[in-house]
Amino acid sequence: MEDYSAALVALRDRLAAGLTAPFHTEQNIPVCGRVCALHAWFDEAAEAKFMGLLSMGGAVTHSHEHRMLFAVPDLTDEALDDWWAFARRCQDELVCPDAAHQFTLISFYLVYGAASPRALRRLRRLSSEINYKKPQFGWSSIRLCAVEAGSGKTTVNRMGKPLAELLR
Repeated sequence: MEDYSAALVALRDRLAAGLTAPFHTEQNIPVCGRVCALHAWFDEAAEAKFMGLLSMGGAVTHSHEHRMLFAVPDLTDEALDDWWAFARRCQDELVCPDAAHQFTLISFYLVYGAASPRALRRLRRLSSEINYKKPQFGWSSIRLCAVEAGSGKTTVNRMGKPLAELLR
């Protein structure tokens, strides 16, 4: 278990070191009721532009991302179901859509010591994307990246490929 802990800390530190300026970070804090080894997030506001070019008269939009790293020593089918339900709860609690909302990404790194092949296959098919309707606006998505602690091997869901690329 010591090797797992050391690999988890090394991965946490590597992810934190690779974050860009808009991200804020905290380590070992509760997020939606579970302790997160690393929580990195950004809240960005920008002037709204029509087709990305023409100013819309000072209207401001906002976008967000929450990147979270969790320790999952054994990624079994039951554990994956539990983590997926938790990710959906985070999507419900952390996304605050309104008329100026553009998008929110809920990004999970699940660092495991052992995983069942079936759980990893199932993880690839998990997807949750929500398009908000008026009076709300924008969209949100859950990105998952399971990382083997020893080797760094990654398995991602459909939206999670950028998370694996950040580890490289």
